[in-house]
This record gives sequence, C-alpha cells and structure tokens, in this order.
Amino acid sequence: MNEVLQKNLKLLEKHQPNVYKKIQLYTNNRYVPQNNIIEKIVLAKQGDIIINMLVKINGEDYILCDHEDPINEAYRWIDKYIDPTNKADIVFGMGFGYHLEVLLTGFKNKKVIIVEPDISLFFHIISIRNLELIIKKSEILLDESIENVLERVKLLLWDTRQGGIQCEPFEVYGYMFDSLWDDLRSKFIKQAENFNVDFSTKRVFGELWTANSLENSQRINEASNFQGLIGKFTGMPGILISAGPSLRKNIHLLKEIQDKAVLMAAGKAVAVLEEYGITPHFMVGIDASEAEAELHSKVKSSNIYFIYTNQIAAGSVKSYRGPKFLMNYPVDNFTSEFLKFANIKSEYVLSGPSVANTCGDLLFRMGCNPIILVGQDLAYTGRRVNEAENNDPNLVLENDVFGQPIYTNTVFLAMRNWFESYFEKIKDKVEVFNATEGGLNIENIKNCRLEELISRIKPVESDIEALISRIYKQSRFDIEMDKKLGHFTNRLGAEISKFERLFNEQESIVDSIAKDIYHPSKNKNLFNKMAKRVSEITDMLMDSEYYNVLLKNLVDIDFYLIKLEVDRATKEYRDYGEIKQVFTKAMKHQIILVKDRTQKIKGYMEASSAIGVG
Repeated sequence: MNEVLQKNLKLLEKHQPNVYKKIQLYTNNRYVPQNNIIEKIVLAKQGDIIINMLVKINGEDYILCDHEDPINEAYRWIDKYIDPTNKADIVFGMGFGYHLEVLLTGFKNKKVIIVEPDISLFFHIISIRNLELIIKKSEILLDESIENVLERVKLLLWDTRQGGIQCEPFEVYGYMFDSLWDDLRSKFIKQAENFNVDFSTKRVFGELWTANSLENSQRINEASNFQGLIGKFTGMPGILISAGPSLRKNIHLLKEIQDKAVLMAAGKAVAVLEEYGITPHFMVGIDASEAEAELHSKVKSSNIYFIYTNQIAAGSVKSYRGPKFLMNYPVDNFTSEFLKFANIKSEYVLSGPSVANTCGDLLFRMGCNPIILVGQDLAYTGRRVNEAENNDPNLVLENDVFGQPIYTNTVFLAMRNWFESYFEKIKDKVEVFNATEGGLNIENIKNCRLEELISRIKPVESDIEALISRIYKQSRFDIEMDKKLGHFTNRLGAEISKFERLFNEQESIVDSIAKDIYHPSKNKNLFNKMAKRVSEITDMLMDSEYYNVLLKNLVDIDFYLIKLEVDRATKEYRDYGEIKQVFTKAMKHQIILVKDRTQKIKGYMEASSAIGVG
C-alpha cells in the first residue's frame, strides 16, 4: 500500500467512516457497486508522477482534469458554478479534487457534499492524491443511490440558515455519468420545489388540520370506510377531472361515458361539471380552508359520493348531506391513530400538493384501468406570454404539451413532479393517459385526445352506480364508533394532563440552568442530571401518543429547527456560556410553544365534544 493511499484511508476511517467501510469491502472483493459502467482506467505519468487519468466509458475516453493547469481549471469552475450566497453545495464528482480544495478554502462557511458515483474511480483517486482537506472538511457520498442522496438533501433543506442549496457537476463527470447526473439534477430540482410547497402548506394549515379533524371525527357515523372501494373497480376506466382551463374544451364528451367509466371530480371540478349538467360518481375534498366549505355547500346534487379526509374544512362535511366515504390520510394523524385504536382496517391514501394527486392514487387503488386525466393544465393556459411578465417571481416559463411557451408557478410544478414520480412507479401496472389537451406535459403518461379515448372505451359489465351504492352500504362505520371515539379522546386528555405537569418541571430546570443554579463548575453530576432530564422530557413528549396524534402538525417544523440550532451551537461553540445561552433560549421557546399549542388543542377538543353528531 502506497503512502498516499495509507494516509487517505486513515483520514477516511476517522472522518468518513461509511466511505471507509465501503473501501474496505471493495479492496477485499466483497463490495457490489451501485454504479459499474467504467470499462478502463489508465494513469497518465510524467516521470514517476501521475498527472492525469483517462477513463473509458461506453467506448468513449475522458480526461479527468487539465493536467497542464489544474488550479486555473478549478478557479474557472468556481466562477462558473458557485454562488457565494448559498449555504450548501452538492458537487457531483471528485475528480482530482482541485476544484473542491478551492471551494473549501475560498468559502469556509459552506457545507460541501460530494457525490462520487464510482467506487473504482474513487479508489484510484485516493491512491494518487492527498485529499486531507477534502476528507476533513466535506461530506462524501460514495456510490450511493439517487434516493439516498436525495434523503441527505432533504435534511439540508430543513436547515433554514440564510442562503440556498445548489447542485453542480464537475463537468467531466456530467459527460461520463450523463444519465446519472441528469437524473440527480432533475430529481434535486423537483425535491426542492416540492419541499417549499409542503413546508409552506404545513406552516399555514397544521393547526387547522388538527382542529378540523377533531370536529369532523364527531360525524364519522355519517360516513362509510373508503377501504371498501379498494380493488372493486378492476378494469374499469377512471376519469380524473380537474378544473383547469382546458376542461371546457372537452367537458361535453364526459356525458357520453358516465355509464362506461368512473368519473371522479377533484376539488372545484364538481362545480364546473354541474354547470354542464354532469354528475360525477365521486367528488374528492382535502383542503382545510373555508373556501372548500363554501364549494361543497353549493353542490346541487346529493347523489355524488363525497370522498374526504377529516382534515378538510368542517363546513364541507357538515353542509354536504349526500353519501360520504372517509379516507385515511397521512397528515391526518388523529383519524389515522383513532382508526387503529378502533381496530378498523383503513389503508393510507397518498397525499400530494393537490387534491388531484390524491385522486390519482384513489383511482389506482380502486383498480381503475386506464386512468385518464382531463382538465389537468397545471399552468395558466390561455394567458398570453410577454416579456414584461417574464421577470415576475410568481411565474415560471415552461413549454406546454404542444411545445409552446406557457406560464406556470412553483405550486403547479410541485403537482406535476408528484404525478411524474407516482406514475413512474405504477406504469407497469396501469395505463395512464393525459387527455387535458393543453397545459404542461406530464412525463410517464401518454398524451391523447379525449374523443379518441372515448371511442375505445367499451361498456362495463357492472352498473357503476349500483356497485358504488352497494359498497357504500356495506362499508358504513358501526354504531359503536361514538363510544370508541370517547374512549380515545379521554385517553388523550389524560396524557395531556401528564405532560402539562412535565412542561412545568422542564421549564423550572431550564430557568435554573439559565440562572446558573445548575452549573457544571458547581456540581457537575447534578448539572448533567438536570440537563439530561430536560432532554428526557422532550424525548418522552415526541414518543407520546399526544404528540403524534395531536401536537405534531402544530410544532414539528419548529421542533426540528430548534434542534438544528442547538446542534449547531454544540458543534460551533466551545465556550459553555455561549452554548448555555443558545440552549436555554431554544428550550424556553420550545416550552412556550408547546404550552400555547396544548391550550389550543384542549380548546378544540372541548369544542368538538360539545358538537356531538350533527
């Protein structure tokens, strides 16, 4: 083993243990690589010094760096790709590391994550160059799946220190591993867009979801279990109808297939359908705002089956007197845990940025095939594109299904990203068509005219209306649900009382630490015991039924950010006084937060229990 390799391995063992373990397995011929497309690696020497590397992939030769002036190449790369205001850079490709050394020395406060796709190439690199600075100051993800890289990116997205996150290639890697780089770049952009939408949604609606869920649970006896619909429509076409501008182009055609396909209206689409005299089999609602309640209060027909989640605006459930199916939804923690408590089987239906995303999963779970999207523009179809609006931060310029420029926004893009990811997963199980005839293109599904699809749809053997009616009657929640709900909420109430006492204890300890009553220099054992108790109470809370059922949607973002702040202080500061100041400030904020949210939750519980079944 040469001296350079030996030194790098020691550094990896200390600073990058996961990478070190992979190298150990690789050198012992016990490693199965994720990526294995390199055909040959040839070292270029000048005397006894290795100055470059030739890599052969798919019959093409690639030179790893500019050996005549690698430092100048590194600075050119910095000028081209690096934004000084970003807090983190994800770099695709180690190369010989010159660009990374310039990045790490020039921007010392940046978080740098290196995605190195090939273990054989990486092993050659650590055998040639001393990578001490890179190994010590960066994080290396070696031969990881795109999914694992994105999981790491997700943690960075949560860390909201000022500045953005950027993903850039060391250019030769973008050519050598082109499909891998394209996949990472595309999914990174989509993940960032989706995160921003999800983060904002939870910030705005987290408390309302909990309040609505508590109130709507009092009307659970009015509904049937969506579980009864799963797999009962196998082979029947399912039409997912959204209220995009293009819906009015082909909405008249839906009248022809009311008895040949399952018609499912997403959100506002039900109002447009009724305007044209069309009654869908299902309407679906998930939004917590009062605008949703107003929408459902104006539905004319009482023969539409309403599929909803308990987080929806309480007015929606209260005002619509037609038949209802309650679905189990990932962000509706109260209903999910109550159904488990009541021993009722109810699979999760997937949530997304839009009710239409949920409808796609509903139709798939019901067994519909094919699934046909109409009115799913995800863009401002019909709005004229002009240069004056191109700098509007609320607009994003994309190409539509016809290749023409069209305005959209980040929320629409998040909806499209969700569809593309979802349909990619189910493409071998079901045919999906986009018959919107306008708006954004959605990958992994076929664009088709609705008229053409209708001509191919054959009459179904079952009477769809009669089938749904039969399932509805068979799936009604039993009369014991009210009693079970009472037991469940009483149990939560007792746990809330316990934690209110613990919050007071935690607050008292934190105040004593802030005033130096507990101080490591006075009595280290007592200080450690008290500090540990503060952490124990937080851990007990986060493991509790109360937190996971009621409190989580109101505080989990804040809890995560508080933890990041304390962790950062522990790593960055060495002075006890500085760490104490950050810790006590963060914990006081957390305690005030949970006490305030707990009082709100108690109020919602009291209000909902007073409603009864209405």
